[in-house]
Amino acid sequence: SVYYESLCPDSKKFFTQQLYPSLQGNLSSFVNLILVPYGKSKSTFDVNQYQFECHHGVNECYGNKIQACALKLIDGGNNTPDFGFNKVSLGFINCLMDKADKNGQVIFPTKDCALYNHVSNLNEIDNCANHTDASNYLAMFGSMTDAVQNPLKSVPTIVFNNQFKQADTDMAQTNFVNALCQYIHGDQPAECTRNGAFSPQVGLGLLLLAAVLRFC
Repeated sequence: SVYYESLCPDSKKFFTQQLYPSLQGNLSSFVNLILVPYGKSKSTFDVNQYQFECHHGVNECYGNKIQACALKLIDGGNNTPDFGFNKVSLGFINCLMDKADKNGQVIFPTKDCALYNHVSNLNEIDNCANHTDASNYLAMFGSMTDAVQNPLKSVPTIVFNNQFKQADTDMAQTNFVNALCQYIHGDQPAECTRNGAFSPQVGLGLLLLAAVLRFC
């Protein structure tokens, strides 16, 4: 499970340099991936719908809503056959994370990312993002985030097997493959043995490096 924010620089780095590239090969069949776009946001219920205060401002709230709607609506929220996640959703969100521009006129290039990743229902996603459905989805993701850690201390937070461990989150920032491979027992995919399998010595070095990093 990945708990993140749509405009967090560290979330962008994790998606584009660790998570997405790592899941383009054999590792994709070993992961049941849950994406939770909420992070350090706060929510209140006002009259008819939830209102949000997001870590990086109102644009991030909208970006979180776009991604929440995409996760629910692309292929009906179903996983791609033989995968533990939806490949189209992951590609679309990775594109949004990579191309989001805090200072530009187009903050989230949904049209370009939809075209590149063959998202066929962008209009439905856009309508959802401006509807109370998005607020309800985001509130649900908020509850999921609070259940892991309340308040969330760092973004992104990466959790394996529903058990939060700070060491896992820290390691995944610099080497998601090694962080994942320590949980794959039995016959491991080639990615786990390439360039050296996970070992306590390697893990310790990664954790020491991660300890000096500052996250959103």
